[in-house]
Amino acid sequence: MVSESTHIDEVNQLLITLVQNKCINPPGTELRSIRTIENHLKQRNIPCKVIETAPDRGNLIAEIKGENAGSSLMFGPSHVDVVPIGNKSAWEVDPFSGIIKDEHIWGRGTLDMLFIVATQVQAFARLFEEGFKPKSDLKLCIVADEEAGGIFGTEWLMKHQPDFMSVDYALSEAGGIPIAPGRLLLGIGEKGAAWKRVSFKGTPTHGSMPYKSDNAVIKAAIAAERLNKYTPPINLDYIKLMANGLGLSKITQLMLSHRIFLPLVLKMAHKRNPVMARLLHALSRMTISPNIVHGGTKTNIVAGEAYLDVDIRILPNQDDDFVVKHLRKAMGEMGKEAIIERPPDQPGFFTSEGTASDPNSEIVPFMCKAVAEVYPNAQFVPLIVAGATDLRYLRERGTQAYGFSLFDPETPLNTMATLPHGPNERISLKTVEYSLMAYYNLAKEFLNQ
Repeated sequence: MVSESTHIDEVNQLLITLVQNKCINPPGTELRSIRTIENHLKQRNIPCKVIETAPDRGNLIAEIKGENAGSSLMFGPSHVDVVPIGNKSAWEVDPFSGIIKDEHIWGRGTLDMLFIVATQVQAFARLFEEGFKPKSDLKLCIVADEEAGGIFGTEWLMKHQPDFMSVDYALSEAGGIPIAPGRLLLGIGEKGAAWKRVSFKGTPTHGSMPYKSDNAVIKAAIAAERLNKYTPPINLDYIKLMANGLGLSKITQLMLSHRIFLPLVLKMAHKRNPVMARLLHALSRMTISPNIVHGGTKTNIVAGEAYLDVDIRILPNQDDDFVVKHLRKAMGEMGKEAIIERPPDQPGFFTSEGTASDPNSEIVPFMCKAVAEVYPNAQFVPLIVAGATDLRYLRERGTQAYGFSLFDPETPLNTMATLPHGPNERISLKTVEYSLMAYYNLAKEFLNQ
């Protein structure tokens, strides 16, 4: 029997290797890490299948078959691609070194989400080596291309491997972060992405005589300001769910359950905890963020065309008609002449609906039991994630899908919000150890009930 410390050493080395593989998307080149994981499993005589979906890109699936007597479980889909490093001078270490420093493994992708990949692979391998005989299937799904929408990863598998991707429960990013004593975030869903291009026409004339000119850039600038200031309809359902899970005082819960108090709550929260304020804001509404503006052809010509590319994130049950209606409303009279359409396809572009799973499903008590060694009497706080993950594909097919791992109790929430996609990304050795334990415990208990 392999010792606990050996499993921990192996998962740390696997994570370091995945960082060093440098699978930046674009272009991806995820096959390097997929082959690393394939070798990790085959060295332990564990069957797995690599599915190539494009040159140097692919996914890996494996399965421990059960007796079909209960609910099936998937580790994943969990992605091996990572985002670019940005400004290298902002990093304290080589971003692809995988160095261990200050009890953390450093490098691009450690937090988003290679530590989950490594711990899920290792937990799966340990269960297989121990001869685990689950009552229902345990599946492992490691994918490419999540950072660009999943076309060569989870989306491809949903189309071409539908039987394997059919599962009752799935676990991936993002959850298990301590938010209060004994309270851990549980990702139950995510907002959808409904990016839009908002365009305006003007009348090109000489730029030396701009008085009362019909300038498309000015229109776009005014529209951007109006979109930024607009307050879409408030939905408190997901804030209430989180407030109940946190066990807040009755006064605080009262304030969070009435729209009239929310602006005051956000202002107060921003002074003490800006990350929490941004989270509460995102959970309560469709968000509108004009992030790119482009217009004009030459400095001395009044702009005849201009557009805004707007990042819009929608809650579950908000659709495209809802989005367009409120964009036009936000812009007032300008909204009538604005051309609102889907932006041209670009790297990382995708659209999706908001999705949510049951926060009280049968697996949640087993999650509490799985983390009890680190967090006795832990309670999970349901969270709708503001960004997008591959779990949306599975929820759309009826899978109950959750962001679940287990972070070190010393993990600061504010730091966790800045590290993914930022400089000096890192994950604590304790978080890797605890997540390995949590996945192992959960699968063993849940699939043996």
